[in-house]
Amino acid sequence: AAKAPASSKSMPPPAPVPAKKPTIPTPKKASSACNSPTPGDSTPSHRPSSGHKAPPSKPHKGIVKEVASDDKMYVGDRVKLKGPPVRHGEVMYIGPAAFAGGETVVGVKLDEKRSTSDCDGMYKNERFFRCQPGHGIYQALEEVELVPPELADEDVRLLPMSEAPDADTFDLEEELNQLIGLKEVKESIRHTRNFIEVQKRRSSVTGDSSARALHFAFMQGTAGSGAGKVAQVLGGMLLKFGVLTSGHVLEVTRKDLVAGCTGGDVDAKMKKVARAAEGGVLLVQGADCLKDTEKSSDRIGEEALQSVTKLLETAAIATEWPQRLCLVLAGRRSQLSQLLETPGVGSSIFARLEFSDLTAIEVAQILRHLVKSNSFQLSHDLTDEKLESLVRRRMARAGGDGAKNVRLAKAMLEEAVSRQTDRVWAKETLSFTGLTALVEQDFVDKSKDTNEAATAALKRLDGIVGLKPVKEFVRSLYATLLMEQRRREMGLETPGGSPTLHMVFQGNPGTGKTTVARVVADLLKALGLLRTGHLVEADRAALVAGYSGQTALKTKAVVESALGGVLFIDEAYALVGDDGRDSFGREALDTLIKLVEDYRQDLVVILAGYSSEMARLIEANPGLRSRFPTVIEFDDYTSEELLEIADGMLLQDILTLSDLSASERLKELLQKTVPKPGKKSDRQAGNGRAVRNILERAKRNQALRLQQEAAAGKIHSQTDMLTLVAQDFDGCLSP
Repeated sequence: AAKAPASSKSMPPPAPVPAKKPTIPTPKKASSACNSPTPGDSTPSHRPSSGHKAPPSKPHKGIVKEVASDDKMYVGDRVKLKGPPVRHGEVMYIGPAAFAGGETVVGVKLDEKRSTSDCDGMYKNERFFRCQPGHGIYQALEEVELVPPELADEDVRLLPMSEAPDADTFDLEEELNQLIGLKEVKESIRHTRNFIEVQKRRSSVTGDSSARALHFAFMQGTAGSGAGKVAQVLGGMLLKFGVLTSGHVLEVTRKDLVAGCTGGDVDAKMKKVARAAEGGVLLVQGADCLKDTEKSSDRIGEEALQSVTKLLETAAIATEWPQRLCLVLAGRRSQLSQLLETPGVGSSIFARLEFSDLTAIEVAQILRHLVKSNSFQLSHDLTDEKLESLVRRRMARAGGDGAKNVRLAKAMLEEAVSRQTDRVWAKETLSFTGLTALVEQDFVDKSKDTNEAATAALKRLDGIVGLKPVKEFVRSLYATLLMEQRRREMGLETPGGSPTLHMVFQGNPGTGKTTVARVVADLLKALGLLRTGHLVEADRAALVAGYSGQTALKTKAVVESALGGVLFIDEAYALVGDDGRDSFGREALDTLIKLVEDYRQDLVVILAGYSSEMARLIEANPGLRSRFPTVIEFDDYTSEELLEIADGMLLQDILTLSDLSASERLKELLQKTVPKPGKKSDRQAGNGRAVRNILERAKRNQALRLQQEAAAGKIHSQTDMLTLVAQDFDGCLSP
């Protein structure tokens, strides 16, 4: 921006700001027709018209504060264009324009590109500045608001800043009802409202206008739980009740505070941020991460933490409402709790708002809202139940470290839109519904689901105690099937066809046969060899009927319920007695063998039982040997492995052993449960089931002991309630 362009025709002198809006095309309409620059255009520069003052601007809901009436607008100033939509940018020209009938217009280079115009500073063959296409716009002077210096500062203007609702129209209950989940948060906000109203009543009675400054801590489990939205509701409520003057929300993170800073610079930047947040809410996201505790020395992080705590301590001094600003510290619950134990910090917090992770149903509701707000629609068959199922599947795939809460819903929508784009392009869809509808397949990444499902199944396999030979077999099976799948994808079909996947698991009870069967089912589903991968457990009672002719029907019904998955038949040897005269059991076995062959492409059957009995069953039935070629032996656990299993069960039950004597007592009991080779009576006693039985009896003994101690007047601590002592294991081993 510089001097006005020279021309043979004199341009009209700058006109004073009219009292009412001139009858010129509205800036939005004018700018939408901006033409592209013609080749060879030069860029005339223009001097700002010092004779034109920006009219006094009304504060726009806390974002742009009121500018003094004698402030003038100059080229280079930061401005906000009245919306909707609200836009921000830099003034490039102020002066008359022929396309506006000689009236004064403001040329602005926008921060974000427009979607409806390619204006680069030229409009109707008049150019007053040059910028990137789509970033230029002309507005009438009264449609532009000057951004005050504290908000125009480079350290502040790019920070996320949201508007607060109008105090006259803000309805707290309506806003809270729009929040999905967050029951504890809503209760805390209502309590804050009650406190404010009661405090004002007290002040009117006592005449004491001093009040406690209201600052908050957002205790989060994981990110994406809606802290930003809750902060906006909080800002609106505090504005409504006169605790704040504007209610806008300014968000800041460690990165915002320390970027480009050296020693001593963070405090200065924090002061700028605090000035920009005055009258509103300053939300410090990730307050628990201001200082990197994993580093031996984090001087910049320490300075950022000190700046925030200093601001909190200063702002927490008893004051009168409206207070200068409301400071909100948000972070992970455990780490933020440690920060709040710092002297002067915890006492400055009025309330701690507990953010619970959203359930699958709540994430599905948020996802549905996001779809609508982004001008998409869900197909009619995507019911609430199906959408919840998709969310649950994605949650399971993400695991503990993946996106959760609102972030999960946003991620699912972005991925679905990406897949829908490819689908629509391939089908050359042109209809409105076709271009905006999201269907179930758009929310499912089949390749990613497959890989991650297999990884998760193998991870569960590794989590099983012992069973090294079994684990090696399952991994080799997975590798073999995966390689065959890749060969098929390359067109290299195996002449012999797919291998037979029916198996025999033999070993004593409690050795993990059912658990491994579930892992196998998940792996086969991940590889696409099974449709559903579900596991159906059955035994003789489920297959054999009490009357002649009904057994075949009963067996067929069980098999058909397992189609697409795995049928796990426990104690399969019981189908045929030792003497071979059990006609009902024989009928069930014969029917099973036939159905296994009929459904070999859609069913995997696993026969399980004691080693010797299963060996005799297979030996006496040649049809089983050919159809169940894979036999896996499940060895009994050692005493060390049983102790490891016990430790895992105790952890799941949130229990611990009191001392070494309790540990030795448990180990002694477990050693006695280890089956002795060749002894039939021991086969039922050992392994995982025996461990569970011992611990269940110990828990009952503990409960009885605590009850007796409480009757004697002893007061138990939380640790007492979660601790097993040596005497709790007395009588825990069955005779």
